[in-house]
Amino acid sequence: MDPFAGRRFTMKTSVACSVLACVALLGAGAFARSHEEEQDPLCQMLFEEYVIGHYVNADTRIAAAHIVAERGRHPGFWRDVLRELREGDEWTARGCVLVLGKMLEHDATARDMIREQARTGEVFQMVPEILLGKEVVDELLARASKADRHGMDTFVTPLVRARVPEARALFRKVLEDFTEDHDASTRFHAAVGLAQLGDPAGYRWLLDHSSDPTPTVSNAAPARIPSLNLDVCCIAALRDLSGKEAMRTRQDCETRWRMEGEAAPPSRAVRLVEMMW
Repeated sequence: MDPFAGRRFTMKTSVACSVLACVALLGAGAFARSHEEEQDPLCQMLFEEYVIGHYVNADTRIAAAHIVAERGRHPGFWRDVLRELREGDEWTARGCVLVLGKMLEHDATARDMIREQARTGEVFQMVPEILLGKEVVDELLARASKADRHGMDTFVTPLVRARVPEARALFRKVLEDFTEDHDASTRFHAAVGLAQLGDPAGYRWLLDHSSDPTPTVSNAAPARIPSLNLDVCCIAALRDLSGKEAMRTRQDCETRWRMEGEAAPPSRAVRLVEMMW
């Protein structure tokens, strides 16, 4: 029996309901976004009612956060989310960090596209734009530096999504200072963050723990995995980084490491999927 079947069904149902609700709202009246700083009433409603609101199903909260992150980048709604993060309480902070992390992920994808355009001259149909200000990463780093070991992962994960070199020192500190089994999830995310930046320490940590089935990963995990065990997550992350879908075992990962070298840059980012909270 699949232990995650119920969770997958709940996620699919909740996300579908959220998306259908948004489509219905959009069909009732389109929200013009001709000006860069024009506020989006749909973003505001979803953010206040579902992302930072209380008594909301976790899957619905995550689905709403994805929509806000996608729609809210261009009208500058990220500034409102950052303001709420600075002024709100611990509960609203988690929703704010989720939205900002997804927005930073979009910016990271835009940087990839800009680099690819410069390398190949290819023109994409969608114009890549980096829209969030530096203050977002600065705020997340500042909060991470003050967080205890139980709250650190909340701020490490969005920085992993951001793929910015400014987070390198934080990721290294987590791998060096966090040594207990219950820190495995935070250390996993820090290792992914380093590996995405091309740091051999991240690759090495993922390889070293690709046969360690005891700890589990929480908060966010690679997509399409059969369990949340650390070894499964490490191999999935290494597979995403390499772009080699055939990599399924530690031996496969070790072979790739030896053939391409420790400092081989990642082929792509690790796709992390949010967990319920």
